[in-house]
Amino acid sequence: MNYAVRSLGLGSTPMIGFDADAALREFGLTKDEVSVMLLPVEAQRPGNWPQKPRRPVADVLDLV
Repeated sequence: MNYAVRSLGLGSTPMIGFDADAALREFGLTKDEVSVMLLPVEAQRPGNWPQKPRRPVADVLDLV
């Protein structure tokens, strides 16, 4: 989906940690339908780049 959105000059990113009950009400979902992720789509911001900088694995992970 992200590739299709970007081909239109738009930006998107998966959104987790949202209020699932509010999404259920807002989108008119039934009790047996579950939102697991929202995908906001909007105009791409100037200066935004496709790959965000990432910390080296050794900086964020300790192997035990």
